Amino acid sequence: MIFLIVVNRREIKYSISDSDYYRYLNLFNKILKSDPHSKNGGYTIRSLYFDTFTDDDYYSKMNGEEVRKKIRLRLYDVNTNRVKLELKRKINVNQVKETVWISSDDAKSLIKCQYDVLLKYKEKTAQTIYNIMTLGQYRPVVLIDYDRRAFYHEENNIRLTLDSNIRSSETNFDIFSENIPMVPAFTTYHAILEVKFNGDLFCWIAEVLRGRDTINQSLSKYCVSRSLFDQYLA
Repeated sequence: MIFLIVVNRREIKYSISDSDYYRYLNLFNKILKSDPHSKNGGYTIRSLYFDTFTDDDYYSKMNGEEVRKKIRLRLYDVNTNRVKLELKRKINVNQVKETVWISSDDAKSLIKCQYDVLLKYKEKTAQTIYNIMTLGQYRPVVLIDYDRRAFYHEENNIRLTLDSNIRSSETNFDIFSENIPMVPAFTTYHAILEVKFNGDLFCWIAEVLRGRDTINQSLSKYCVSRSLFDQYLA
């Protein structure tokens, strides 16, 4: 089955401390609805990011370019038989995310840089990702896991997430393995708070976030998790 999702929205990120994490968690539990996909309050996300042979997407993010993109595989259970293939584009403050579900076997082939498995999918997004990956000779570069607590408000499709225990591997890309040695991606703070919304953000939510510093333009889970590349290979 082919399933396509296109999301166009705004996104703001904040780095937060341990104490802020639990303060926001307690507050959001009181005033917002918990994500229906959560189990025991949260869930784990695994993403495998791809980049070009010359790491163009990494450098466009680090340089703060206004137009940039990322390609990744994403799953929530290593025993799944289908995986999200996502193309994220950032244009100034706006974000467009296109998603196509592909089979686990095709995901394994994509990790081996066998791009032609995408040709069997008729959705435009699959064709676009095939063209991008083929032209840029994309290959897997970092695997990232983190624990998420997610909340939402139906109006303006507001979604707030708390991501913690962010860890990564730049050497093992077996996305379906349960036993991948990983290292902490962040050392200076505990978690990331992300706010995603369409249109305008409610005043009361903006007030809750007042005083928090937004994350630097070049800082992201993807870029920070490529510490080995940044320190020794870049």
